[in-house]
Amino acid sequence: MTFPHSPFQIRDVQVPNRLVMAPLHEITDQPFRKFIREIGGVGLVVSEMISSEALIRHAVKAEKMMAATGERPLSMQISGGRPEALAEGAALCEAAGADLVDLNMGCPASNVTKGGAGSALLRDIRLAERCVTGMVKAVKIPVTVKMRAGWDASQKDRGEFLDFLRMFEAAGVQALAIHPRTRAQQYEGHADWSIIARAVEAGTSYPIIGNGDVNAAADAYRMVAETGCAAVMIGRGALYNPFLFRQILDPEFVVTTEMRIDATLRLFQILLDLLEPREALHKIKKIGAWFTKGVPGGHGFRQNLHAASDAQALMAAIDALRHQAA
Repeated sequence: MTFPHSPFQIRDVQVPNRLVMAPLHEITDQPFRKFIREIGGVGLVVSEMISSEALIRHAVKAEKMMAATGERPLSMQISGGRPEALAEGAALCEAAGADLVDLNMGCPASNVTKGGAGSALLRDIRLAERCVTGMVKAVKIPVTVKMRAGWDASQKDRGEFLDFLRMFEAAGVQALAIHPRTRAQQYEGHADWSIIARAVEAGTSYPIIGNGDVNAAADAYRMVAETGCAAVMIGRGALYNPFLFRQILDPEFVVTTEMRIDATLRLFQILLDLLEPREALHKIKKIGAWFTKGVPGGHGFRQNLHAASDAQALMAAIDALRHQAA
């Protein structure tokens, strides 16, 4: 394996390199995925988490979350705690053009886990087995899973995640992304990469994708060196720096403040092109707060975000940051 340039296989789906954009709630929608592919460097993108229950009710918002044009390869991630709903939801994702369908077993949010979805599935391996088995039987495309190290520290310390890995293999799962925090940790504390290494050492027939605390190119190389994972999945690190994938592919690639401002404006324009004005403004506020961290004058821009009501004014404010960077 030559990280990060060599392709890798998820069954019959070839991913052109070993870098994956993580599914991020209310972030990795069609406009953001279009943007991150334009920036370059990412091998596989994953949709934001879509509720299988909402999908099977044909909720408009859920169906919009499946929107995709020309993205290859594309994974769509669904959540749920009912095997029947997940199977039907997986089939809908396949019909919508997904190359892969992913089961969310990592989301720690209480509004997700109280319904038995997300990381709550880590508390019931037999239910999780029925969920993945139902999905595998419902579709022809590969089924993958994203999971955490456990519900809490005690489950993690018992190594129960290894039981899930073996169950996934028997059920026909074709790849696993593991975020080595527990549900109890939420997004705090340290991502314990030794969990990823143990997952790799388990010797599954499917690739293990490492996730967690990759915020710079050096982190990605260190994760692979320490764990042996087949690929690296990056979430919040790409919100602070959307050029991170390119920097991993080419450590000599230098990102200037001008490039960051141009990228932010480009994303805002894509949001305005593809979304309704109100939704676009909401996303511009949300993502603008991430993208401007570290940009000279960005603090002042963020202070005015909440009260802003005009997307074009926000774009002009971003553009004006060039003078402070000069």
